[in-house]
Amino acid sequence: MHKLLLSVLLSLLISLSIQTNPTDAQPNHALEGREVESTYLYVIYPKDVTVKSQADAINETLHRYVMNKTEIYASELNMNNMWTLFWNAPLTQSQADSIKKDPNVGSIAKSSTSFDPLMSYSDTTSYTMQKRNTGLTRQRNAVDEMRLLSQPIDLNDFDHYLRYFKDYVYDGSAGSGVTVYISDTGANLANPEFTHGSNIASRARWLFGQGGGIVNTDETDISVKGHGSCMLDKIGGNKYGVAKRVNPVIARASHSSAEAFLDTVRQITADYQQIYTQDPTHARAILNLSWGYPPNELGEGKDSWINEMRALLQGLISKGVTVIVPSGNKYANQFRQPIDSYPQLFAGESGNNGIPELLVVGGIHVYDGKYGQLWERSATADYVQVYAPSFAINCADGSGGLRNPAETTGVSMAAAQVSGMAAYFLGLSSLSDYLHDDDGRARVVKLKDFIIRAAWDRTDPDGLLKAIYNHEDPRTCPANQKRDGDEVGEPCRSSPTTSAVGNDITAMVPTCLMIQSTAEVLLAGALYHPAKPVLLSRNVSALVVR
Repeated sequence: MHKLLLSVLLSLLISLSIQTNPTDAQPNHALEGREVESTYLYVIYPKDVTVKSQADAINETLHRYVMNKTEIYASELNMNNMWTLFWNAPLTQSQADSIKKDPNVGSIAKSSTSFDPLMSYSDTTSYTMQKRNTGLTRQRNAVDEMRLLSQPIDLNDFDHYLRYFKDYVYDGSAGSGVTVYISDTGANLANPEFTHGSNIASRARWLFGQGGGIVNTDETDISVKGHGSCMLDKIGGNKYGVAKRVNPVIARASHSSAEAFLDTVRQITADYQQIYTQDPTHARAILNLSWGYPPNELGEGKDSWINEMRALLQGLISKGVTVIVPSGNKYANQFRQPIDSYPQLFAGESGNNGIPELLVVGGIHVYDGKYGQLWERSATADYVQVYAPSFAINCADGSGGLRNPAETTGVSMAAAQVSGMAAYFLGLSSLSDYLHDDDGRARVVKLKDFIIRAAWDRTDPDGLLKAIYNHEDPRTCPANQKRDGDEVGEPCRSSPTTSAVGNDITAMVPTCLMIQSTAEVLLAGALYHPAKPVLLSRNVSALVVR
């Protein structure tokens, strides 16, 4: 009897499910007798973000295809003459093929499988600024470009500094948990620079930018000399990286073209939106763009390329992403020439076209008796506000080895080091309150301003050629006898910079955070000289963040 009732109920349920199937069923739902076609998350871009009719038409099509309207995400731009930048929507392959033929659609592609939209970011993302200051770490016998990063302003005699101070000193948090996007040629993660130490390779995610009909999703470095590998290394590599514990997202172009690199920024925008949605008031990340294109190299579609790149970067910055770009390299006979490439030029444009929040980086020397001097081929502009080493740089290559310093020159490396420094500061809990703001753009401005004010001119402490500085001091880091495996860093025996002062911004450094002149260093106190081993008391009131 029970079996008979169960059979009747089951038949009734099946009958009802067929009868209640809506007559206006969407194309991505199966009708009776048809095989259900799988859906995938797609990203859809309009042909022109400035044409509202295109956005309306695409939006109407997506709402016709997708039954659950809440599954459609539209990235809106709150700027003059800009509408929807892109959509995310679950579609079948046949629907995607149909949309691809729509004259309003610029491109459509499956969203990168390296990002899981269902992943919860509540525990692991970069915007969770936990108490991560872990004490100072010493990297012994560091190359000059690394030692420069932790050179205090009162040790401004570079000859004396390089002779007696051989280490790069940094807080052990080293950018832990901070997301850094790297739009470039990829990376060879088998390189020991990425597998040793904190094993940055194990934390890397991949995105892929396409262009010109070329599809390539190999997790490799497409550059013969390993340009992308070098950028990743300078940001967070084991031996040559500034912030060795960051979480990198490698956005690799399918080939070397303006369209492919533009598409990497599209992919980054879609990826970051998932982080931003979780917590709009705290989300933040770093974006390194160590490339640029003069307008005359963009061809007939230059206006479209420039407008979309501008819109993408403005959108990212408005949501808390600090964008860092190099000023550009000039030919050997072109010294101190003006910037002539995009996206760099956005920093100098006015009105709605300008992006003053961009951090444009110039290059300096650290070798050949030119320590701290401007690298002659570094492009210039009045909005280049911070500098980093760019000549004869050490870094990983794309084949698994290390590149000869003589072969590794350019402001690309300078920008990567500044990106690493930006991530380093974001990883310090002592700065989390100071750098926070509920508004994404304000968060970017605060971090950019902090990096610039922290930097100082290695050729003249009162000069304008401000090279980056991480606020640490090698004199406060006594050496240990033991080393920790294959990681180049080792913890100091003690760390005066991490005393129990809580989140007091003045507790993180023995010298002045915002040094404007040598006199202010003396006011700040906490100065130490090898010939006079007396640690002066810190005058906290003199440390004013301006």
